Amino acid sequence: MENQPDSTSSNKQEESTQQESNMEKIFLNKNNNLLRKESQARKRNQFGHKVVSLVERSYPEGMLTEREMERQCKILFDTMKYTERGILGNDSIGVKLTEVETQPIEWLWRGRIPFGKITLLDGDPGVGKSLLALTIAACVSTGRPLPGSTPGWGWQGGVILITPEDSPEDTIKPRMEAVGCDPSQVHLLNTTVTYDAKTQEVYERPLSLSQDLKDLEMGIIRNQAILIVIDPLMAVLGRNIDSSRDQDVREVLTPLAQLAERTGCAILIIRHLNKGNSANSLYRGAGSIGIIAAARIGLLVAHDPADEQKRVFATIKNNLSKVATNLTFQIVENERGVPYIQWLGENHHTTSTLLRPGTHLSFERQEILKALKDASGPLDTMQDAGEIVRLYRGKYTSPNHPSMTDKSMVMNGDTNDTNETSATSATNSTNDLPSSEK
Repeated sequence: MENQPDSTSSNKQEESTQQESNMEKIFLNKNNNLLRKESQARKRNQFGHKVVSLVERSYPEGMLTEREMERQCKILFDTMKYTERGILGNDSIGVKLTEVETQPIEWLWRGRIPFGKITLLDGDPGVGKSLLALTIAACVSTGRPLPGSTPGWGWQGGVILITPEDSPEDTIKPRMEAVGCDPSQVHLLNTTVTYDAKTQEVYERPLSLSQDLKDLEMGIIRNQAILIVIDPLMAVLGRNIDSSRDQDVREVLTPLAQLAERTGCAILIIRHLNKGNSANSLYRGAGSIGIIAAARIGLLVAHDPADEQKRVFATIKNNLSKVATNLTFQIVENERGVPYIQWLGENHHTTSTLLRPGTHLSFERQEILKALKDASGPLDTMQDAGEIVRLYRGKYTSPNHPSMTDKSMVMNGDTNDTNETSATSATNSTNDLPSSEK
């Protein structure tokens, strides 16, 4: 019996081997597609140079203005592109479905973050979106499994962080170290290098998704990245992009999705919620509906309605598979005061519960509002019944509230509401108040 293999361990090893084999095939196909498209690009460029050369030979030097030259080149290109001498010849534009190789969806985090797609993570400020993204990135850098993944096995590879609003020194690196990361696998890409034709200077400027996808693609290739984190989206869309305009958003995110598809890289985008109160979580994200439309997976981080110290990590959109179970986590600190995530298991809150109007209020205030709603009479009636205590005019609390331990905090109800009195006198009815207050 002692020499018999562990069937569970053997199955997990076979599953991991199969996943790794599938991923190698996918990346091989991606590389073949890149080579094919690079060959097509070279052919197109050669054809473009040929068009320019033919136009230049057709007109004496200096006869055409620059604008007229461009117009003649465009006319010749449109005329020649479908001829046998042209770039397309007898080929059609696009790809026949027979040339497409069927592939399974591969997951960086099963049911939550797919390879080669855009994933969107929404949430209010301060709920832990950025910390969660850094936790995921740290796990990828070391190959540590994420919750719900095959125990003892996870994807390991390069990570690119585009996080212009957080300091690498006091925020990003300490938080990733608190979880445990391999810093050699993590690359920060908040800026790019550009050339000013007027001043002839080369300088750095903030990375823009609307202008610098080529730089991002080179970063993926050079760092062998399998995960990109963009936090937050609005900081890197581009200064001329209107995030509330569907067409502008799609002009940026469609090429980004194509970049993810070409490279096989998972792209995780962080976005804030808006101030609306729609029960439909798809309409709660800031900006155009086109943002969530471009993502294949939509995730949400929100306060746990049952415990304000906990967070719920839920799926609000999944176009690729069965929706993953919600997870619960809380944010704790290490001995240096650096926050990190502690996973607490599964939960079954609905997204409508997580985003219902009023959940942005503190839980104490929610309880107060509930008590007032359920009360049989006004506050004065509740005071007379001893259910609440009046500290001073307009200020009420419960009889056993910690604020009542210091009797000096309780004030009587004179016209200025400033004289101190005992907690007992505060519970008396309004008959004890001066006549001007009755």
